[in-house]
Amino acid sequence: MMTPQTRNPAGGRGFAKASGCTGTHSNFSPTDNLLQRLEGVQKSGDGWRARCPACGGQSRKLSLSQTDEGRCLVHCFGCGDAVAVLQAVGLCLADLYPVRLKPQTPEERRTAQRAARQSQWGAALDMLALESNVALIAAGELLHDRPLTWDDFVRLVQACDRIQSARDVLRDPPRWKPEVRA
Repeated sequence: MMTPQTRNPAGGRGFAKASGCTGTHSNFSPTDNLLQRLEGVQKSGDGWRARCPACGGQSRKLSLSQTDEGRCLVHCFGCGDAVAVLQAVGLCLADLYPVRLKPQTPEERRTAQRAARQSQWGAALDMLALESNVALIAAGELLHDRPLTWDDFVRLVQACDRIQSARDVLRDPPRWKPEVRA
């Protein structure tokens, strides 16, 4: 709960820093961070209901829930203005999302890039396995003098395009070279 010192000194709704984004994330999840700043919070199904700090009133018009990725979803059935709700408690839209951790050191960045590349390679290999089967089935049909239907032909062309895309992914990426200016 907010301390009395952080309430709007003019005595109106909201808080003193209502117009700005905090830009800071606490150790709490985005949903917990918002729940701490609301009044009349009550658990409701998979989410919570609370009094809306933007449009006021005694009913719990504000609905909150948290996604599997940790994002906080906010909706007021009274005013429908999520930005005003957040501003009234000194937050902004960015505060509804969990902090995305970025690699800091060059080695961490290289490791993250390597992991991303290996993931792309795995997806490309899975695609190659599937699309090569499509090409094999089409070849079998043609070898047995059974013409392909138009839909089968279109699917074979799509398989060839996807195989080409997988080939591009599996190639070593071009090495970055610094530009030398004279």
